[in-house]
Amino acid sequence: DDGHLEWVPAITTGAEKLEPQPFDASKMESLREKHDLVITGHGLELAMQSPSAAKVKEQLSCCQVMARLSPFQKEQIINAVRKGEKAFTMMCGDGGNDVGALKEADVGLALLSGFGNANVGGGDGQLAKPEDVMDAEDALAEQRKENAMRMQEVSKKAKEEMERKRRDLMSKQQQWIEEELQARRERGEDVGVWGQMAAMKTVAFRLNQEVQKEHQLMQKKHGNAFAAGAAKSAAGDIDAMMADELPMVQLGDASTAAPFTTRTPSIGACVDIIRQGRCTLLSAVQQMEIMMLESMIAAYTMSTMSVDGTRPSEAQMMASGSLVSVASIAFSFARPVERMHPVRPLASVFHPAILFSMLGQLLIHLGCMVYIAGLAKEVMGEDALKEIIEFEKEREKHIANMDEEAMSEWNWFRSVPFKTNMLNTCCWLVETSQQVSVIFVNYKGRPWMKGMLENQPLFLSVFLSVIMVAVCAWGVLPWFNELINLEVIPEGLRMQVMTTLMVSLIGSFCWDRLMVAIFAPHIWQVMKDEARATKMSDFIPILQTCGYVAVGGVFLLLGNPLLWGLAYYMYRNYKKGQESQAQAAAQAAAAKPA
Repeated sequence: DDGHLEWVPAITTGAEKLEPQPFDASKMESLREKHDLVITGHGLELAMQSPSAAKVKEQLSCCQVMARLSPFQKEQIINAVRKGEKAFTMMCGDGGNDVGALKEADVGLALLSGFGNANVGGGDGQLAKPEDVMDAEDALAEQRKENAMRMQEVSKKAKEEMERKRRDLMSKQQQWIEEELQARRERGEDVGVWGQMAAMKTVAFRLNQEVQKEHQLMQKKHGNAFAAGAAKSAAGDIDAMMADELPMVQLGDASTAAPFTTRTPSIGACVDIIRQGRCTLLSAVQQMEIMMLESMIAAYTMSTMSVDGTRPSEAQMMASGSLVSVASIAFSFARPVERMHPVRPLASVFHPAILFSMLGQLLIHLGCMVYIAGLAKEVMGEDALKEIIEFEKEREKHIANMDEEAMSEWNWFRSVPFKTNMLNTCCWLVETSQQVSVIFVNYKGRPWMKGMLENQPLFLSVFLSVIMVAVCAWGVLPWFNELINLEVIPEGLRMQVMTTLMVSLIGSFCWDRLMVAIFAPHIWQVMKDEARATKMSDFIPILQTCGYVAVGGVFLLLGNPLLWGLAYYMYRNYKKGQESQAQAAAQAAAAKPA
């Protein structure tokens, strides 16, 4: 019978007086909307013995505070919440009585013992008043700051004490040498020059042993006690602090039972795990999106060129692959934000917002590729396409006849002829720009991890990739186009190519955001809030980095003779290539019958 169980006010002070209410497990959900529910271990035991025990298990998540629980009850609550709410559970504890719950929870976090009431009170041992805590994460950040200052304080005192003891040991060094020489005399051993050197070696070894012993004693006394100065004044002698049994960090049962262990005396590590977990989840999902889209784009581009007998050159694949690889590696620089956002990120690539976004982006990119390939073939004409097919057949035969020694050279592909053509150039430019746009569109940082402006390696690599595509399309550096086997886009075709690139980028961006707005409006609202919060000052670190790179590049180019020589070597090869092409054209013209 539940008759002897009732809800009573946990705080009896204040103007508002609340009357006790009968305990009814079916009304816990509605009661939680008006009050914060607190249940003790004894009350939970009686509720679990009542006829409505099954309902109590389903409604346990309605209780905000559970106090004075036995180890079995902690484990029981973990199982009940996980089954009743179909939710993942997290448990943190610092003692042997938490082992069962730590093992049973989906995520277990052990707090190292030795911090007393560091998680329940302030530095003066008084509990924080609810009205004084405006934001929980601000309170945790302030607590961490205080703990860091205390640790720094104690570490400084420990270092000073260690230096004092080291000086004391050094002052005894001469006495130890005399004692060692006396011992050698008594043993009848040499006490001359070699004997004195042997005695000094023995004393040096003894001194090292004594220093290590003192260091170990200091470690036992201090450990990693962040809260060491919590109960003591900053002033005063460290020996007095040691005399009152300074708290120590010691590995306990909780740390052996939990997959995570924190050295800080704060449950704020729970928030850290969630923040870092969200960052990892979001980074993994976005990398899967980017990998699938780039694979499909690369496969279709290769098939488009192969059908017409051409292919990307090795230099082209190295140029685009290097910059895109740098951008992909830059994902490893993703870091969680300092504050945990109340909205959770999308957790699966099969969420409608992500799935339909990828399908739409793929269709946009492939449509642009089909259009630009048809445009390039129209400009080239049938005769040029047939000539490319015949050339590629001869090229394959040339590669097949190369010996192993020639193939072992790192730049073997430079000795293999490659016929530049408009189809290859347009398809490569579009493919590279689409790979860049895939990264740009699908990288969504804030409010769960650092945004693109804060991930400088990613932003700079994407920016340089865009610059490289524009430079190659306009033919600003003819020697670079020749280096990676690209033709300069004719003026009549240039604007159409650049318009196609912009449609591919802007179209995929708008489609992705539209899918998020339709299928995940809460995420869309968060993204809009973050966009509005962006300031001009957020661009300053990026501009500073660009300035440093530019100044460093100019300094190297103007002050490094090796780079001068490399630039001259590349320019000379470019001029030789131009002259050989002119001679070949002149010979071909002279060989034609009049």
